Amino acid sequence: MQFTHLGIRNWRNFVKADLKLGPRLFITGPNASGKSNLLDVFRFLRDIAKTGGGLQ
Repeated sequence: MQFTHLGIRNWRNFVKADLKLGPRLFITGPNASGKSNLLDVFRFLRDIAKTGGGLQ
């Protein structure tokens, strides 16, 4: 499975973001601009997709 698009709404410091994803994604920006928060989206998706995961 390959993700080609990511839509984020009201996630930490993102009010709304739509990203096209390709084979490589480079995340750059100044301090406190949300780079780690973007990576947290993928961690969240991983956690709810794994066996025994989900929202509680």
